[in-house]
Amino acid sequence: MAIYETVVILDSLLPPKEIDDFVERCSSVIAEHGGKVRTIEKWGKRRLAYEIQKKQYGFYFSVEFEGEGEIPAILQSEYNFNDNVLRYLTYRYDKHKLQSMSSQKPSAKPVEVRSSAPAEAEPVKKVEKASEVDEKNEEEA
Repeated sequence: MAIYETVVILDSLLPPKEIDDFVERCSSVIAEHGGKVRTIEKWGKRRLAYEIQKKQYGFYFSVEFEGEGEIPAILQSEYNFNDNVLRYLTYRYDKHKLQSMSSQKPSAKPVEVRSSAPAEAEPVKKVEKASEVDEKNEEEA
């Protein structure tokens, strides 16, 4: 089974209950067709980069799931059917990159933390006024 992630932007004017219902419907579609939901992240209401259907804000959420190739097409028809979906993007993780990422061992070396000693304060030099400089120059001359 492949690993997919879908990111959906819903109309921000929807009540929270309808947003939760839509997210639940998406996860149930995945489960009905033999998929397994890995994570659901609700990013919340955000400003859109550009207006979509004369709307400036949208509610973002993402679902990461495992499943066969037919599930993204079924989700796509679900998104197209719903007028509250402004945009969506579904993509498949590259299995070769996932394998290489999982096979790499984290090489976290402990980092020495040096305690930063406060620097010694330099004495503050007196700044002379222009009139004082003129007086000194007159005395020297």
